[in-house]
Amino acid sequence: MPRSTFQILFCIFIVFTLTGAGSAQTLNSVPPGKDSLSWFIDMKYGLDQELFNGLQYYKKYVKYKGDPFYPEDKFYTGSVTLKGITYEDLQLKYNCYTQQLILGYTDFKEQYNQLIINNIQVDSFSLGNYRFKNVALADHSLLLYQFMEAGAVTCYIHWKREIHATHDDLRYSHEYTVPIGSIYLGYRGELHPVDNRRTIIMIFPESIQADIKRYLRREHLRVSKAGPGEIQDLLSFIGKLTAPIPR
Repeated sequence: MPRSTFQILFCIFIVFTLTGAGSAQTLNSVPPGKDSLSWFIDMKYGLDQELFNGLQYYKKYVKYKGDPFYPEDKFYTGSVTLKGITYEDLQLKYNCYTQQLILGYTDFKEQYNQLIINNIQVDSFSLGNYRFKNVALADHSLLLYQFMEAGAVTCYIHWKREIHATHDDLRYSHEYTVPIGSIYLGYRGELHPVDNRRTIIMIFPESIQADIKRYLRREHLRVSKAGPGEIQDLLSFIGKLTAPIPR
């Protein structure tokens, strides 16, 4: 066979082989984009990508005592509403030091990830029985508030933790404070900031102020140190006092 003819046939063979291999690879490989996290999430939840337009969360290993989470350092089964769309049955935790909502999930490679959800997209979310709303109160910008209600009484609490330096502690250089709440009580369409017993009592009609005062004394409730359970009990008590009397 002439050398030139052999070279032509050899080139045709190479082209055919490469083309066939390319076609086989196209048929057997994952379609473009389908090895991405966004594709997996879309298939898993059947919704848009708003839930996952956040940042990867990485735990910072610092010598701080305690943790920055509320109510505690664990994931809760809950939901989040983003721009009017609600995503159910999620694993969520709330960092009230950085004011970040964190989603825990396992991706299509069976790898566990934690993602920070973009607060700008958040309308509301829940952690178990704890409910939160992203609202602007008292001339503030949008903040995350725990929301409670009982009858005609509503309550918004913005929780935060602070970091303080430790003293004479060889293990930790700093520590997180307990959750600190800024509390607003709502009654008859008005929202009132409260920081002591008197500011609570003065919100309500004189006819029930004595009852509320006795309750606060009996329960030894200090507004600055009250937890969500104590506040919910207070709301339930006041809600019963303000409820219309059945005829």
